[in-house]
Amino acid sequence: MAETLVAHVSITIDAPRAIVWHALIDQDTIERYTYMASIASDWREGSPIRWTSEWQGKSMEVRGAVLRVDPQRALEYSYSRPIFPSARRVQPPDSYYRVAIELFDEGEGTRIELTQNNNTSRKELEHSEGGWRLTLHNLKSLLESESSRGGRDR
Repeated sequence: MAETLVAHVSITIDAPRAIVWHALIDQDTIERYTYMASIASDWREGSPIRWTSEWQGKSMEVRGAVLRVDPQRALEYSYSRPIFPSARRVQPPDSYYRVAIELFDEGEGTRIELTQNNNTSRKELEHSEGGWRLTLHNLKSLLESESSRGGRDR
């Protein structure tokens, strides 16, 4: 039987759940704490998600779909491995990663627990966990710095 390679990452953010939730689904905020240049989705169940960016001077995109939305509690979506337009490879949806994010009250803050399945090797699992740790740390820094300033600078 094949080993199940599921990435697990959690972090506690000193911000209310409503603010953390907003940061998970707001396009402008997402673009401030992730490495992707742009993201497009309406974050409704069944809706597509499209991330675009550049990597080593080449355009790339990542495609996915919103699988489950439970406002201020849980978000699940799938996403492809990076797609480079010049490669023209089609990835079947069953090869996509599946991310599940759950939010929990922790004191006056919010704990995020994230899992990502469909990693194909130990190396990919470690890379996924490292990437999610960095992303969630960036989110924490962003939200806690805005909180200490009384909100987002305008």
